[in-house]
Amino acid sequence: MNAEAWLTCREQGRHILAECVHTLRHGTSAPLNPLLTSKTRKLGGARISQGIPPVYSVRAGSLFFKLTLDFLGRVFEGSPGSEHYLMKILPTLQAAITRRLEEGSTGQELFLLDVVRDAAQQGRHGMAREIHDRIGSSASLALRQLELFELTQNSSSPTDVRLSSLKQAILETLYTTRDIVTELRTRSDATRSLQVALCAFVTAMAVEVPAVEVRVGDPEDRLPSALCDDLFLMLRECLRNSLAHASATRVTIDVQVDARHVRATVRDDGVGFSPATQQGNGLSSLYERAHLLGGEVSITSTPGGGTAVVLSVPVTEEDHADDGPRHPAGD
Repeated sequence: MNAEAWLTCREQGRHILAECVHTLRHGTSAPLNPLLTSKTRKLGGARISQGIPPVYSVRAGSLFFKLTLDFLGRVFEGSPGSEHYLMKILPTLQAAITRRLEEGSTGQELFLLDVVRDAAQQGRHGMAREIHDRIGSSASLALRQLELFELTQNSSSPTDVRLSSLKQAILETLYTTRDIVTELRTRSDATRSLQVALCAFVTAMAVEVPAVEVRVGDPEDRLPSALCDDLFLMLRECLRNSLAHASATRVTIDVQVDARHVRATVRDDGVGFSPATQQGNGLSSLYERAHLLGGEVSITSTPGGGTAVVLSVPVTEEDHADDGPRHPAGD
């Protein structure tokens, strides 16, 4: 293992121990640190790009747990009440390691989502080049030749109507070509990336029941790429809960995007639950992510009555900043 990998492992170990100390002192898990979470996600993506399989992260977490357990065993050896302290520390340590592994796994998934998005973007750009070079250039050449032909004609003779119609047709072809090229080069395609990522997650879960339907409605292509990743993570968590706990026969995900906000609903016809009494780490993380985005989460569920989770997230100008400017493409 190279020196950089050792440094990142040591840094992750320090954060895990710091989280354990916080939990033992205050009785609650440390709140999500956006900077640390982002760093852990990037690390997960970097591991894939370096060709390091995700299973290595799990092995590293298991090894860290074993080494820490051995160390604590030596520290508390012979001390009265040592078993009590260990039984209190070990679940906290396990939860902290699991949380770090989950963030690393998220980083790996987001990395793959970026790969899908980049591949789609490269495909669009390649198509834009072909349309511009083949159709656009040919139409421009035809227009120039027609203009030269007009210059060689007797200016006193009336203009042939057919030539005017031909010239107008070529101009319309040029305008249409430029519009298509501009659209291909500037679309973020975040909508399709979200749809593809959610469907890929459903496929990866390899479940036959419940039936899962994913709908992403964004006719104006307004979903910013900056929101796509966060929406995927939150919707994936909702879907995971439905698949794992709802015993449903049908789950639907419906995402609607307009100029000002995104509204996403995950609904199942499962056993339901009481949101006031059940608040696991998954739901807590969902609320935290929505809060960081300035959004809201609403959960409607009753025992035996299914569950509906509604996410509402605002769309800001800052969200669109990463998508790049939408200027018309030139010749």
